[in-house]
This record gives sequence, structure tokens and C-alpha cells, in this order.
Amino acid sequence: MISYSLVDASKGKLNVNVNAASKTYIFEYPCASTSDCTDYEITLPAGIYKFELYGASGGSYFNKVTSYRFPNRTCISAEKVKKVNGNTDCRIDGSNGGAGAYISGIISLKEKTTIFATIGGKGNYDYKIKDKDNDNCYIYPNLIEGGYGGGGSASNHYADSDWGAGSGGGQTAVKFLSNDLWHRVIVAGAGGGSDNNFTQTFGGADDGSGGAGSLEGQGWFTDGVYNSNYLANSTFGFSFGYGETAQKDRSQNPNGVQSCGGYSDRAGAGGGWFGGFASHHGNGGAGGGSSWVLTSNAIIPEGKITAYDSSYNLSESRQYAFSKHDYDFHHIVAESGVWEGYGRLIIKSLGTKKCACNNNIRNYFARRR
Repeated sequence: MISYSLVDASKGKLNVNVNAASKTYIFEYPCASTSDCTDYEITLPAGIYKFELYGASGGSYFNKVTSYRFPNRTCISAEKVKKVNGNTDCRIDGSNGGAGAYISGIISLKEKTTIFATIGGKGNYDYKIKDKDNDNCYIYPNLIEGGYGGGGSASNHYADSDWGAGSGGGQTAVKFLSNDLWHRVIVAGAGGGSDNNFTQTFGGADDGSGGAGSLEGQGWFTDGVYNSNYLANSTFGFSFGYGETAQKDRSQNPNGVQSCGGYSDRAGAGGGWFGGFASHHGNGGAGGGSSWVLTSNAIIPEGKITAYDSSYNLSESRQYAFSKHDYDFHHIVAESGVWEGYGRLIIKSLGTKKCACNNNIRNYFARRR
């Protein structure tokens, strides 16, 4: 039987839905704060498990986000969203936050294993003070905090005619054995935030929509034009685990955007395996974070991997904890930009007896056909 608790019970309360008949556990976001939360600690008996993860969405004026949107202004099909039980629609208005990614895989655990789960906090669209376009809008107390799980913060913006900017959503991630970034084994990237809602024109001037979470985190839209020059993937991004916070002058990461533009309605980027970059532009959104899973052919960064926080302050540098053969997920399914709101983790037990493993997996997929 699966057992679970919160790492820090003072920050939230258990939010788990259990279907005993199907041996399915749905882990929802456990905290009142979207940015200050805690992880689940879960004990799994030896057996076969299917993991399904949804990254959180970025902040958006409408409190709604669009399904993954292509540069030609179309979206992924509703059928793709439905196939992975996503909850987004294709929206035709401007300045939308990015949707969270979906990723799933099956793994056989030979012994009882302790895991830790981060459920992504959703990005916020807001302002803190009635001010704009000055240094006060970029200091910590006045930032719009990113979602728990590495979401980047948005800067403050308030004017009588328009207000707000969207922060990045947080990744949903599972870590084996130890609760840190270097022990993550499967990650769903989060969506980036949007700029202010000065215009509702889809793909038009001042459409600063955020990018979706994906295996390769999506870039962002500035004035309705897609920017694909700064993308998070398996080995690169703003930072290992963190999306970028909006800056006044330029990115603190030398690989980020080294210029700025527009007003202070600047979005924060989504968290992920690697977090997304921010545009640092008042007419632009911010990028989504990347998804990732440990498989026999996974791309793992070589050497020590350095993690900086969302403002590019050094956190720590370590080597990734596992080899490709320590834990091997298979039957991987990944989809870009299909989830709105807080992240989610679903764990389904497919069997516990070693001799029944192959039959259980075959029977499970036979039922899916």
C-alpha cells in the first residue's frame, strides 16, 4: 500500500484523492500560497507504477490559458488535449499565459522506494503597488511571485488604463531517494506568464503571450510574434529547475536576453527540468520550462549541473544523481501545453508481483486500445 505525508505539514494539508478499486492516487497542490509550499513524501512498495505529471500554468489576466499555440496562431488539437486528460482550450485572445505540459511513464521498482513529489504552483497575474516603470517595480517585495516549483516572478505594473503581469508556473516533479533537483527522475514543465492585457488582439500588437511547458519549453510571443531564440531543453535553459524572473535592464544569465523594452508589465518564466527564459519586455511574455524523464536513452547533462535561483543567484552545483540504468521509465507519453491551473501528479499501481509484471503491463495497454 502506498503511504504519503507532507515534508513540512505546517505549510499545507494533504490533498490526495484515492481510488482504491483502480489503485490510483491523485496528488493535488497542498498549500494555500501559490509560491510558498512543501512537497509530498511518498513510500512505494516494490511493484509496477504508472506516473502522470502535469506542470502548472503561467499567470494570465483572464485567469485562463490557451492550449499550446503555434507561431501561425493555431493550437494543438482538442483531441490531443483530451487524450491525456488535459483541461485547456484554444483561446483566440491576446496575452495568454502558457499552459503546463503533460508527461507519463511506467517503471518497475524492485524494492520499497521513498520518493518526493513537487506539485507545481500556478503562476499569478497581479500587481503589488500602484506604480510602474521604475526601480521599485523590480525589487523583491513588489514582485509577483512565481509558482512553487521554480516559477519566475513578474515585475510590478499598475496604470489607470491597465495593470498587472503574469508570473511563471511551477514544475511538477518526482524525485527518487532524496528531495533535491539532482534526484529528479520525471518532470513536467510549466507555462510562462503573460504581459498586461492592454490589447485583446490574438497575434496582434502587444500580444505578449507566455510559452507552454514542453519537452522543449516553448519560447514567448512579443507583439504577437513568436521568439524561438531562447528555449529550455534537456541540457540548457535559464537555470536547472528554475524559470527566470523579470529584470529591469537585462537578463543576469549571459545566455539570456541582453536588452529590455516596453513598460514594467514583464512576465516571469515557467519552471522545469530546465526553466524558461523571460523576455524582459513589456509587450512580451516569458518562456515555458522543459519536461524530462529518466530512460535508457535520456540526455543527461555531463559533469556538475549548476542551479541558480530565478534571479540568477547561485544555489548549488552537483552531478546528476543517477545513471540511465538506475531507474528506467518506459512507455513514455509527452504532450505540450495541455494543463491549466496548479500542477498534478497521478500514480497508478499496475501490480506488485514480479512474475506478473509483463502480464500486468500488457493487460493495461490492451484495455487502453
